[in-house]
Amino acid sequence: MRRLGFLLGAYLVLALLGCGHGEPHTRPHAVEPWPSEAEGVRVKGSSAHVRILALIARGEFAEAQLLISEASAAGLISKELATRHLHRISVLTTRLGDIPATLQRAPDFPSQLKDYTLFQIRRMLETRDFSLATSAQLRMAVKLIEDQKRLMEK
Repeated sequence: MRRLGFLLGAYLVLALLGCGHGEPHTRPHAVEPWPSEAEGVRVKGSSAHVRILALIARGEFAEAQLLISEASAAGLISKELATRHLHRISVLTTRLGDIPATLQRAPDFPSQLKDYTLFQIRRMLETRDFSLATSAQLRMAVKLIEDQKRLMEK
């Protein structure tokens, strides 16, 4: 009986405090490691990187571009990371009507989406807004924008 009480107490301590070698997000009061230099983020600039990602996720591209240029100039993020973010923004702001004309001749091309950006089309898919196009047409539009180089090679 005494041993059972000890085991239950030990289990309770481990459950509440964590054993110390689990994943950081599963342990209470664990300190998240800073992104490494290999990821293109300097220790002092991790908040700038997170802020840039948040701005891009919300579709605030002008603010994100401004923050990218300022953070890169100040050395808070690497030039490579800044380039990757700017490329990502350029892809997300690409309108379906901006893709090459040969891809626009695809069967069942959703021409009603020509004036919409990849970001807007993805949002329609995420929110299941099929008022302008069907799910298949939205997915096709995303594929045409994201994979236009690969599709042009075919």
